[in-house]
Amino acid sequence: MNNTRKIALNTVSLTLFFFGFTYMLLVITSRTGKIPYLFAGLFLLGLGIYLFLISPKMKTNKFLSNLLAIISGISLWGFFGEFLENADLFIKDATVEIAHWNFLPILVLVIFLFLNLKKHLPVPVQFSLSSFLLIWMMHYIMIFQYEVFSRTHFTTYIMCGIFLILTGLSIYKARKSKHIHSIMFWSYFGLLTAWSVLEYIWGWRLIPGQYAI
Repeated sequence: MNNTRKIALNTVSLTLFFFGFTYMLLVITSRTGKIPYLFAGLFLLGLGIYLFLISPKMKTNKFLSNLLAIISGISLWGFFGEFLENADLFIKDATVEIAHWNFLPILVLVIFLFLNLKKHLPVPVQFSLSSFLLIWMMHYIMIFQYEVFSRTHFTTYIMCGIFLILTGLSIYKARKSKHIHSIMFWSYFGLLTAWSVLEYIWGWRLIPGQYAI
């Protein structure tokens, strides 16, 4: 196995493992009770902040540095994008749904600021922020279609096709990339677009998915 393929497969497999861990942690604790669910949310927030701070310091191991940054973004999404959707369990009317349509101006503003400032940021910080923003953006697109149109609206099939094309493009880019940063970015991006395709298929109820858990 060449080095490029090894980096790509390790990026995808380890990231996917943490995605699964985050999802199951939130699902299990939410069914256990308020206190375990609260601890799970705070754990993800603390882990996200901690990894965000230490990942730029691991300059001798670029793979580990970037991977921890990616996990940082996923952890922060677990708190802001998933946990806070059920914040009313603890404080009345405190629910925050950042994938809801009215968060579009904030999402656009944050993406604009990131794109204009990223050249001044360390690579791991770029990975962490892009990890969070890519999940937010892709999730927002799907939820917007579901809420404004429907789960089976023709735009969902178009968007799923676009994500499928992006997945293929990401695989091509990862295979052709020579630098570890590019390999890891395209591998992660491809994982997210492939996951989005799967979520559309789940949304169409073509196969059992997260809604059945």
